[in-house]
Amino acid sequence: MSSNASHVRNACWHLKGVTTSSISSRFSLRSSRHWLSGFMRMPEMAPSNSKLHASTYGITIWAVVLALVGGFSILDAEETVDWAAVIERLGQEAGSTPFDENRRKQLAIAHNNYAIRLAEGGEFSPAEQHLQEAIRLEPADAKFQENLAGIYLQRAQVAYQQHRMTEAREAITKALKLNSQEISAYVLLGEVEYHSQRLKEARHAWQQAIALDPARADVTTRLEQLDQELPVESNFERLSQAYFDIRYTEDLARSEGFDIRDDLLEARRTVGADFQFWPKHKLIVLLYQTEQFRSLRAGTPDWLAGQYDGKVRVPLPGQGLDQAGVRRTLIHEYTHAVVHDLTKGALPIWFNEGLAEYEAWKGQAPPWRTLKQAAVKEQLMPWSRLSTGFSMSLPAEEVALAYEQSHSIVRYLVERYGFWRIRRLLKALVGGLPIEEAMTKEFRQKPARLETEWRTWLTNLLAQSSP
Repeated sequence: MSSNASHVRNACWHLKGVTTSSISSRFSLRSSRHWLSGFMRMPEMAPSNSKLHASTYGITIWAVVLALVGGFSILDAEETVDWAAVIERLGQEAGSTPFDENRRKQLAIAHNNYAIRLAEGGEFSPAEQHLQEAIRLEPADAKFQENLAGIYLQRAQVAYQQHRMTEAREAITKALKLNSQEISAYVLLGEVEYHSQRLKEARHAWQQAIALDPARADVTTRLEQLDQELPVESNFERLSQAYFDIRYTEDLARSEGFDIRDDLLEARRTVGADFQFWPKHKLIVLLYQTEQFRSLRAGTPDWLAGQYDGKVRVPLPGQGLDQAGVRRTLIHEYTHAVVHDLTKGALPIWFNEGLAEYEAWKGQAPPWRTLKQAAVKEQLMPWSRLSTGFSMSLPAEEVALAYEQSHSIVRYLVERYGFWRIRRLLKALVGGLPIEEAMTKEFRQKPARLETEWRTWLTNLLAQSSP
């Protein structure tokens, strides 16, 4: 999984043999920020004996608050109010004068607004404490409880994106206790359970979301996908390991599972050395019979040899197991998992697949049959169109060219500039630079010049490997 705010799931596919293919699909998770709208603003001033409209929270901010914040105008109050100072002064007022209802409301709203600001900065624990205080002061105000539920969901979303599933689940549970009708809580809970391989729990959560909003087509799609997976995967056996949660059908030989576990540990070591990154969470690896794997997705082509969509999925033949091929597939898909954790979907498809192929074939001589033919016929794809070559609907030969060419580009960049510049490129992309600017910055060449130099390098390399 790619994971921005809308929750992107990248499905990366691997072809049989030396070719690969990829598609991307998106699942939108509605943001929890809408719970907090309207409560960061400083309410408009009004006479002390009147109340404002509900859009400004229905509570009067007294002139004393303006004095506390230094006389800021209403327009800039949202960004400049020192809510901690307001809370401190109102607390002092409470100790020196009778604490009437209006003062109590003012203190509650100050705690609320400060909590929202803290949450926007990722400081969830103190934010929760301030909203809990607001609720203590004004227990009948439903908006404070809705805001606290929203902050729990913000915490859950961050925890989910960082693979802290237990923390995410606990935060969602707290949110639902405060607001049991929040659809996004059930949607997110379904994702947490699904990526924890708790499929029945995921199904229950998504069914609750649909019950609240039958029009959520995105959740319906997720349920339809899950209904295809559940009959197959619910009966899988399990192999536990420190970094991998391996599930497999009992029809597969147990020794194959242990061999694959060793291969995964080797992938973690070698890929981690290049990227200088070793995920701390367990990665789910699902091993299928070939027929089971094909049944999971309608229209799965015969050339498909693996997939990463937040989980590594690999079909294993019942007979004639190609250990070397399976090992390359595992390394390829594991690389996708690492790249996703590092970039959250910021890397173009062709570069992502090129990195995965580079790692899978590292130390070996790839056949590159399709690439050689395209080079001879002068039919290599321009870099600008390379990402269009990764589609489930394309013929295997066209997809193979996209993957072999992407592999060769990454290999050229690594040999010419070193893998450390690849790591810097990924950081630049995460920082928001477009791929063209990031490549120019890190390789000191514009992409057009890099492409020309790569073509020369490839011509020489293929000439050397020809019989």
